[in-house]
Amino acid sequence: MSVVNPAATGIEGSIIGLNYKTSMIGVEGGPRLQSLIYHSSNNKNISWGLSAQNEKVNIESYGTVTLDFSYKLQVSGRSYLNLGLKGGMFSNNIDINSIDRITQTNNPSLNLVQNYSNPVFGIGAYLKADNYYFALSINNLLDTTRYKMENGVESQAFDSGQIYTSFGINFTLNNQISINPLVMYSTGKNIDNHIMIIAYINVGENYSFGAGLSGNDNTNFQVLFKGLENLDFGAGYDIRSKKSSLNVNNFELFLRYKLKTNPSRNSSWYKSKD
Repeated sequence: MSVVNPAATGIEGSIIGLNYKTSMIGVEGGPRLQSLIYHSSNNKNISWGLSAQNEKVNIESYGTVTLDFSYKLQVSGRSYLNLGLKGGMFSNNIDINSIDRITQTNNPSLNLVQNYSNPVFGIGAYLKADNYYFALSINNLLDTTRYKMENGVESQAFDSGQIYTSFGINFTLNNQISINPLVMYSTGKNIDNHIMIIAYINVGENYSFGAGLSGNDNTNFQVLFKGLENLDFGAGYDIRSKKSSLNVNNFELFLRYKLKTNPSRNSSWYKSKD
C-alpha cells in the first residue's frame, strides 16, 4: 500500500518487499511490473521508506522512485493515525526504434515522441483502529502537461495523480480464524474509476486466502503464507470475464522479509493489505 499511500510506511516495522506482476498473459508485449519497497522501523513516531517500480508495456517503459515518510499520532489506547509524504521522480521511455513499421520511409511525426521525467509529490493518511482501518491518499499532487510543435504537427502529453481510498474490517471468529473484507477505490483525471472488493480468510498466524471482484470485470484469488519467522510470500491470479474484449489474465508474486520484529505489529490480517 505504501506505493500509493506514504502513510502506510512503517506500519509493520522494518521490511523489504519484492513484487512481480505479469498482465495480459499470452499477449506479446503485455505489461510486466516489478516493485521494490523498503520500510524502516518506527523511531520517535517517524518511519521512512523507499519505493521503486518499473513497468514495461510493449515499446513503452515507466519508472518511479520515491522516498516516503510517515508520522504516527496516537488517537487512543489502541488506535493511531499515520500521516505521510512522498517525493521522487517518474520517468517515461518510448523505444520508437522497436515499432513494427509497414514501411521504412522517414516519418517526421515520430520525432515528436521523446522520453521525459516528472517530479512526484504525494500525501496520505492511514487510520488504524482495533478492528478496522481507513486509508486515503493522492499519489501525486503535481499535474504536468507538455506540448511540442514540429512540421505543423502538435503533440500533447499529460500526467496527473490519482486519489486512492480503502477501508477494511476485521471479524474474529475464534482463536484460529478471522475474516477481513475490504474495499479499495481509485479515481483520476481522464481515466476510468476503479473499485475492488476483497475478502480474506486468515487461518492462524500462517495462512491467508483471499478472493475478490473488481470493476474491470476481473475476479482475483490470492494466497499468503506466513509460516516462516521473518519471511512472508504469496501469489495472486486475476481472471478476466469472458464478456470482456480483452479475455486475458494476470499473475502476481509477492515476497516480504521482516528485518526487525516490531512488538506493535499484533494483527495477522493487517499483513494482507500491502
